[in-house]
Amino acid sequence: MKRILFSAVIIMFFAACGGDDGLTPTPQKPPTQEETPEVKAADIVKYFSLDKQLNVSQALEKAKADLGKKTIDGKEISVTAVSEVKRDDQKGTFTLKVTGYVGKKPFGMEVDFSGFAQKPTDQHMAMRAVASWKEGVDYLSGFDFDTLYRLKKTDKFTAAYLAKYVDLTSSAPDGNSRYTFTADDWAKTTVSDVKYVADNSHSGRISFTITYNGIKGKTGNGNNGAPSLAFDKNIYYAKQITLDTDAVKKRYMRGVYQHLDIFYTSLLKFDADKFVPYIERKQKNDSDNSIALTIKLAAKDGHDTELAQFSLTLSGFKPLSDLDKELQLATSSDLGHYFGGKFKASADGDKSAQVRAIDPSVWIKYVQFGVRRGAGLVELVPSIVKSENGNNSVTAWVPTGSQAKDKDIFLVKPRIEVTGAKKENGWLYITYKLIGVNDTPINGTENKLPVHLI
Repeated sequence: MKRILFSAVIIMFFAACGGDDGLTPTPQKPPTQEETPEVKAADIVKYFSLDKQLNVSQALEKAKADLGKKTIDGKEISVTAVSEVKRDDQKGTFTLKVTGYVGKKPFGMEVDFSGFAQKPTDQHMAMRAVASWKEGVDYLSGFDFDTLYRLKKTDKFTAAYLAKYVDLTSSAPDGNSRYTFTADDWAKTTVSDVKYVADNSHSGRISFTITYNGIKGKTGNGNNGAPSLAFDKNIYYAKQITLDTDAVKKRYMRGVYQHLDIFYTSLLKFDADKFVPYIERKQKNDSDNSIALTIKLAAKDGHDTELAQFSLTLSGFKPLSDLDKELQLATSSDLGHYFGGKFKASADGDKSAQVRAIDPSVWIKYVQFGVRRGAGLVELVPSIVKSENGNNSVTAWVPTGSQAKDKDIFLVKPRIEVTGAKKENGWLYITYKLIGVNDTPINGTENKLPVHLI
């Protein structure tokens, strides 16, 4: 009994002290949880900010792809998942289940969306359909226009095929907003009477008739006719021919230009079983080292049926600067006689001033020209050819052989600059630089031409 009373006294003593002696901890107020702003349906509508011109399918697709963190009216909202609860395409409405975080607080809610493009009736879907090429799809490369135009075959042009390249839209008679066909709508669509209608020599329209859910749409041409797509067949067929860059870079431009009938098909990549390209016009550009062509593309059908005309530039030719390394000059008996008459009887020594005083065009015609190609040497001879404008003649050095593969070498009026000359033991050693050919300047390096004086 005494022990119990003693314990009670001790307890009363410490209670009276109120913990001021530091032995008893003072109870702490529990921390207040940070308040988190609450997310509302209107916040989620702002979060997605969906264009009301979209139809329900398009809006749903965009919403499902647009996740992540955004700040809406000062609230940090992070949407992590959305799922479709219900939809009404005819009314342009749908409901989404949205989950995520507002600040650090998780949330989940269903949100109604409305006001989107309403799906027209089946009748209007069929009768008011308008076609356009899909954005972001290279239809000029992917769409098989050649089968339709050249072969006149239409079997492959089904609704499923067109849906890869084409958007169909329709509207109610008020026309306030357009509704884009969904995958489900395309599945209810059949396509017939696919054809190309020419507007002029290069452009026209691909026209087709649709039947939607058993209801046939408009037929015929014109603004009030069947759905149609603008199509430039010249641009399309220009894509069927490409440059063989590996072949071009092995050839000099001027000789290719001069003998274009020999070279052009070997420099182009195309389906020779389908097409025959013909050169209508050509224009060389010496400064760009290129050739501009106008090509008429014909079908390989035994009748050369014209398919298209378009421009094509051959570029990437072997630069003329390569001649500085490949061109080889050598003496000849005529050159030996020419300089022998001037220097054979003179004393050995520097003849630079005397040789530089002679215009190289006077004696270069006696020089033997050659171009190193692979392990061999292509010999060249001077030939009189018509100038570009055809009003006069010029001298060009061309291959002596008949092999077509070397006819890209065609050197009009090569120009050299004499930098020095020295006579020694019956030889005249001329130091020179190639400074131009084919009306194009060249910054050549020094080379030596030994001339046996006769």
